[in-house]
Parts: sequence; structure tokens; C-alpha cells
Amino acid sequence: MKSSLTLARKELAIMLNTPATYVISVVFMLITGWLFVSPLFQVNQSTLDTFFRPLPLIFTFLVPALTMRSFAEEFKTGTIEYLSTLPLEDHDIVLGKYLAAMGLLGLLIAFTLVFPVVLFFVGRPDPGQLVGVYVSIVGLASFFSAIGLFASVTTRNQVVAFIIGFFICFLFFLLNRVADFMPGLLANFVRGFSVDEHFDALARGVLDTRDLLYWATGTIFFLTACLSVMQSKKWR
Repeated sequence: MKSSLTLARKELAIMLNTPATYVISVVFMLITGWLFVSPLFQVNQSTLDTFFRPLPLIFTFLVPALTMRSFAEEFKTGTIEYLSTLPLEDHDIVLGKYLAAMGLLGLLIAFTLVFPVVLFFVGRPDPGQLVGVYVSIVGLASFFSAIGLFASVTTRNQVVAFIIGFFICFLFFLLNRVADFMPGLLANFVRGFSVDEHFDALARGVLDTRDLLYWATGTIFFLTACLSVMQSKKWR
């Protein structure tokens, strides 16, 4: 774990020294800020609904963009071989890069905490719902970060990594819409894999272990897949 944390700090420092990271972050804050303040001025309503409901779609673009270089750049420049010579196991590398991605997303999420603070001054928000909203956001960020890392490890090209990551994230986002056109049992089955289904449930303040298990299982699955691809490339 100590090795993973050391690598995570290094990766996070690299991300924070990349201009693209700041461009993406500023765009994210501008979009979410507008989504939050629009009901305050348009309908004089204090709510987080307009802020958090579009987040699954926003994260399908945001997270792959932030994680696309994680492994792709290492394979392109050959520095992955240098990492392999260090006293690091393969799972340490995957975990370190995952923690770095979550650290960066955690900073962005922390900046949005100003929104509920404002709500306490202009309205009476439900604290339970606020907790649920941010648990949902962290779960979504964790799941999509694992997908982004998996996409990045499959290619040497950052743009291709972004496209693959976006496609997979968007697929999970679309499942809830696709399920509307399916018969009963099949619709429920497909809807169970949708990020919207679990994101909205937690965001309503309903803390269900099935939703938490969904985020945890999805994250572990794609991190394991990322590790497997990395190891297969290493052996080749």
C-alpha cells in the first residue's frame, strides 16, 4: 500500500502539472456552476437536483479525459518498463494510478461543496439527501475511473483511450434508456446495470447496500481487467 501511495502522489503531481487538466477542470466547474445557479435565478428555487442529475452524462466525458494518459502515455514512451524495474508489483501500479485519478476527481468534487453551503444560506436542504448525493458522486467517480484506466491500458494512443473509455461509460449511462424498450423481466435486469438507476437512488437519500455494492463491484471488475491486460502486455 505504501508503494501504491507513493506512485499515486507522483501521478497526481504529473496530472496537476498538465495544462489539459486545468482546462478540463475549469470547464467542469463552469458547467456544474451554471447547472446549480440556474434554478436560483430562473425559478427562485434552492435545490441540488439540476447540479447532480446531469453528472452521469458529464462524467462520461470528464473521467475518460482525465484518465486517458494514465497507461497509454507509459506504453507510448516506454516508461512502463522503467516502472516494472522498480520494487512495485503490477497491482501496486494499477492501484497507484487509480488512487491518483480518484485524488484528482476528489479535488474537483471538493470544489463543488460550495453548492450545498450556499443552499444552507438560501434554503433548507435535507442533510440526508446531501450526503446521498455526494456518496453517489464518489461511487460514480470510482466506477468510471476504473473504466478509464482499463481503456488507457488497452492502447498506446491517448485519443483512442478516451474514445474507448467514453464508449464504455456511455454504454452504462444508456442502459436505463434502453431498458424502457424491453419487456418486464429483461428490462429490470438491464436496468440493474445502469449507473442512473443506482446514482438516482442514493442521491434521493436512500442508502441501499445494493447501490454501494454496485459501485464497488464495478470498480473492482474493471481494475481487475486493467491488471489482466497490463500483465498480458508485459508477458508479450
